Amino acid sequence: MAAFTSEFDEQVEELMKEFHVPGISIAIVKKDDIQAKGYGYAKLSSDDKVTADTLFDCASTSKSFTASAVALLVQDDEKFPDVHWDTPVSKLLPDDFVLADPMYTEHVTIEDILSHRSGMPRHDESYFSYRGANPDTPKSITRNLRNLPLSRPLRVEHQYCNIMYTAASYLVETLSGQSYAEFLKTRFWEPLGMTNTFHDICEVQAGNATDRLAQAYTWVKKKETYKPIPMFNQPEGTGAGCIFSCANDYAKWIQTMIKRGGPLSEESHTELRRPRSIPLEDEDDDVPFLSPALYAMGWSTESYRGIPVVAHDGSVPGFSSVMRFLPKQEWGIVVFGNSNHAWKVAEAVFKRLMDDLLRVPVDDRVDWAKYYRDLTKKWAAEAEEEKESNPYKTVPDPKLPLSVPVEALVGKYWHPGYKEITLRVADGKLRTDCFDRCTPFVIGFEHFSGTLFIAELIDLDEDDCKTPETVFEAYSDYARKQKSEFKIDSSGKVESLGIEFGDEKDPMIWFKKLDS
Repeated sequence: MAAFTSEFDEQVEELMKEFHVPGISIAIVKKDDIQAKGYGYAKLSSDDKVTADTLFDCASTSKSFTASAVALLVQDDEKFPDVHWDTPVSKLLPDDFVLADPMYTEHVTIEDILSHRSGMPRHDESYFSYRGANPDTPKSITRNLRNLPLSRPLRVEHQYCNIMYTAASYLVETLSGQSYAEFLKTRFWEPLGMTNTFHDICEVQAGNATDRLAQAYTWVKKKETYKPIPMFNQPEGTGAGCIFSCANDYAKWIQTMIKRGGPLSEESHTELRRPRSIPLEDEDDDVPFLSPALYAMGWSTESYRGIPVVAHDGSVPGFSSVMRFLPKQEWGIVVFGNSNHAWKVAEAVFKRLMDDLLRVPVDDRVDWAKYYRDLTKKWAAEAEEEKESNPYKTVPDPKLPLSVPVEALVGKYWHPGYKEITLRVADGKLRTDCFDRCTPFVIGFEHFSGTLFIAELIDLDEDDCKTPETVFEAYSDYARKQKSEFKIDSSGKVESLGIEFGDEKDPMIWFKKLDS
């Protein structure tokens, strides 16, 4: 297996330059053989080179460990005889796992929360980081589920939901009596020889591994430069992400999955990759020769040129990760990168290597660099169009005035699931700063008509929170436009504020205005 040829190296470096990725680490598995290599820089400030042992935030590829951790409970009939894939979670966590609808509480199972079919939307804006007055933990995330509205019937639609994976990690902690980090370390990483894998930044620091940790970056197009993104502990993301590892270690994980090896049983391997939900995709984004994906538990399944592929991707600000394996060919790959667009490099590399493995004739191959280049341009054009649109799809005629002065909207608002937000007026714009959330964000409110507003939501990073008054000018191009509405009674009293955080099918989150 000679994947890392000079021609391959040159292609990777060209892709990194084109898609603005400082560093990439790649590991390729073929049966018992593992080859790995790093490209570019882990830290631009010190010119530290990426190696196969450089640590990256693995993001949502961590979900494969969460599902596997639960699998160890399911397969242990002696210690956990009541834990099965179809066991309702509330039977195991009766005081903690309570949903807004009693029917869901009674019937949502372990496999439902791990296959994103529980009826719960993302609610990613609801949980709090260490910057909050009351930072979230897996337990508090789980107990807050009762305060979050459901939006789909149970087992009808795939809804990617991070907080359900955090609830799964809390289930593991509660039943095993170990911290989630210790469970992963003792049950997976140590037995598999994954000695360079850690749970969250605090474990990286405790393991004296910060010198191997890559810096996260985003490319600032307007300034034609990279911007480093701060990294910090995120206990609120346990189970959904928070694993830091390297290409060499993750290759061992891929190899274990290919060989259907321990500590997972044969039955657990089968269940983890058995499809359970169907992610809905835009037909315009179909990838050549790639089938639609089906979601299993911590893994998705698809086919490329008719060959079954088991996969999961991951993305957090400043990091991207891709892992794939082909069970029948006993071949797999993991790619880590330290920028938001590293996934494009990873996908192009994976498909090129797949074409090599399958001996696809040159004339039948897709120019993957061009494909992702064109896709980037397409999405940029769509984003430009989106700037001129509004979430209401229509333009009011005539536009109705707001019945109260904008200053009457200022104040504190409360939702039991999203907790408190504060509206203020700055530079003539009504806004709220939610710097205490897992991913900090701001919302600017533009009057649309009557009591209707357009909420412009902008995700930020830690450094942006230090200069809140400049974020709208700096990041207006990246705003997500959502519906928003105030309820005002006949006397002019502002009663509540509704904000649409998800898609049109998700219920608006209504915050009650608190009396001053």
